[in-house]
Amino acid sequence: MTVAPGAAPSVTPSSRAAGPSRRGRVLSALAVAGLGLVAVAVAVAGSYLHRWASPAGIVLAVGGAVGVGILARVCARSRFGLAVIAMLWLVPVLVLSGQPAGADRVILNDEHGLVFLFGGTVGLAVVLGRGVEARSTRRVT
Repeated sequence: MTVAPGAAPSVTPSSRAAGPSRRGRVLSALAVAGLGLVAVAVAVAGSYLHRWASPAGIVLAVGGAVGVGILARVCARSRFGLAVIAMLWLVPVLVLSGQPAGADRVILNDEHGLVFLFGGTVGLAVVLGRGVEARSTRRVT
């Protein structure tokens, strides 16, 4: 093929990359919904666990939040799915850190509670900022 000087070559794609199948979208949505339930469970467990065995408890609690975010990054098809997972982790943590009238708080306003709250939030924000994992357009045979 010869191209005139200064002209762009004409490229016609032989086949267009097919978009995600309906089955893939449904499986992705189900995976994100399941991870939403896991995110709530990790948030509640981490709220109680972050005070256990000083460094190990906080590492497990924050690591659980980041781990759920990384799994959501693999399963989600958009940042909206990641944001849903992050909010489903953050809402129970904020509820458990709130001060109800006449009751004990689970997450106190001390170094352990703040490291758990900010560490998990920053970890999920980094995962959300990285976006979803790139998917290959090549067919697996």
